[in-house]
Amino acid sequence: MERAQRGFTLIEVMVAMTIFAVLSAMAYTGLRAVADAREHLDAQAERLKIVQQAFIVVERDFQHAVARSIRDGFGDPRAAMISDDIADLEFTRSGRSNPLGQVRSELVRIAYRIDEGELVRLTWGVLDQQVEPPRDDTPLLEGVEDLAFRYLDDGNAWQEIWPPAGQGRGTTVIPRAIEMTVELEDLGTIVRIFRLPDGPLQQGQP
Repeated sequence: MERAQRGFTLIEVMVAMTIFAVLSAMAYTGLRAVADAREHLDAQAERLKIVQQAFIVVERDFQHAVARSIRDGFGDPRAAMISDDIADLEFTRSGRSNPLGQVRSELVRIAYRIDEGELVRLTWGVLDQQVEPPRDDTPLLEGVEDLAFRYLDDGNAWQEIWPPAGQGRGTTVIPRAIEMTVELEDLGTIVRIFRLPDGPLQQGQP
């Protein structure tokens, strides 16, 4: 005699469905956590890439810094490099791009400052300037809370401002190196030291 086939009871079905729902929820939570972690890592990697690109621009500018003073819009002399004025740091650099081969100087005036939480690069195409000369402002980095510079002089001493005390308004003296400190709202404080072309660091110099 054949045995009667026994089906699942309602309680067994409900228990199975409950277990399946719990396992599905756990699996979804795990996958969501993995996806969130991946998104966070991707965002952090993109952020670090942008920060690195900003420092590359700054480094390129410092590598082309030159000891060339200028005259402002009122005809007054202005140092080759100067801090705490129009911007946190302003200086003259060479190597200006000239793809069209125009007849003009390869020198350009550069400055860096914070503007509404952004690190901004200011550019003047003319060194000896008119009143309110045309200027290009290029944002390089968002989320900047603070920006500070220090300057290594010929005596291997760090100066908080440039030019050092005793230098004239139109001095062409530039530091041997520049320390740049940037405080970011998400990555904290980043410190970089850049050599200038006329001021290589000595071995063992901080």
